[in-house]
Amino acid sequence: MHKSYTAVVVGLGVVGSATLWRLAQQQQDVLGLEAGAPINLQGSSYGGSRIFRQAYWEGSDYLSLLAEADLGWRELQATSHRPLLHYSGGLFIGPIRSGVVSGSAASAKAGGIAHQRLTAAEVEARFSVFRADENMEAVFEQGAFTIAADDARLQMLNQAVAHGAQMRFGSHVQEITRVESEFLLRLSDGQSVLAQKVVLATGAGLAGSLIPDLSGLLRPRSVPIYWCAFKSGAEQLFANFPAFLYELEDGRLLYGTPQIDNAEPGIKIGFHNHQQSALDLRTQLEPASDAQIEEISACVSRVFPDLIARPYASRKCVYTMTPDEAFIIGESKELPGVFYVSACSGHGFKFAPALGSCLARALAGQSLALQVPAFSRERFSH
Repeated sequence: MHKSYTAVVVGLGVVGSATLWRLAQQQQDVLGLEAGAPINLQGSSYGGSRIFRQAYWEGSDYLSLLAEADLGWRELQATSHRPLLHYSGGLFIGPIRSGVVSGSAASAKAGGIAHQRLTAAEVEARFSVFRADENMEAVFEQGAFTIAADDARLQMLNQAVAHGAQMRFGSHVQEITRVESEFLLRLSDGQSVLAQKVVLATGAGLAGSLIPDLSGLLRPRSVPIYWCAFKSGAEQLFANFPAFLYELEDGRLLYGTPQIDNAEPGIKIGFHNHQQSALDLRTQLEPASDAQIEEISACVSRVFPDLIARPYASRKCVYTMTPDEAFIIGESKELPGVFYVSACSGHGFKFAPALGSCLARALAGQSLALQVPAFSRERFSH
């Protein structure tokens, strides 16, 4: 006999972890399956820090999810004795009328998000470690914060288990088939499980063949990230360093987070929309190339003169890109009762508590089309 669950969540990155947590809170009999380890260096969710911001330059479609996610992160923090949220604020800089600045300001205004507009001179006066050309401006969001990413995701799993969820690591789901009123999931270790409902939150794995709904839509990308150390005697200058976005004149978009613990000293920094290459898991654990390091070093030297420009470390993250770089959340047409989420195009971590709640509600019968209409698969069918 195969064990039968109310729901099985496949993939325990941050969105899958949040979904398992929310389903377990409903006292569902749920199982989480993860092909890798609890911290998977070949995935999208690992690492010490992520940015949470609601002055969202990507557009107002995200505002309701961001508001729900904000509450979810605070709820998670209340369950933990460890600091998961670091209230750094967020500084979003770019040329006057650039997409990052104008979009952040517009979303902040639409969502009633507390923020300030700053000139380049005001940026340098308030945040002396930044260099901003006189043709630049910024939005500062006081309520933005930096998430302790690994600790927060593992706390979601802790909470899921505390509410009765089960988890298995190190086994791939090879096939999902309908068996009468349930789904049979065949695993790579030779075992199988049954589920009334299934959630696929496998990141780049959604580009594979478990369901055909997303065939040809997703592009998994490898994106390097870096850590730069403080120059001698400069560490105190970064005491109030905000999470940031910094759009350069040529459109390259830098992002970064402050040091929130000693495991990743200095400043984390990378390009959001640049230095991307097709994902190759055979090389994913290798550091960035010399050419990539030289390019980021030149930017660090220009923008942060109090950092040692050449990174002391680099790793790679996975972005699973959609054609419009927005999310895809839905229910399979081929296998109704199998839901999919993710393909978050490199900016989905912050939304995880809200996405988990959306999926938990969907499994209870609430329409995803009504909850998240902007992120339906159907927008690519026209």
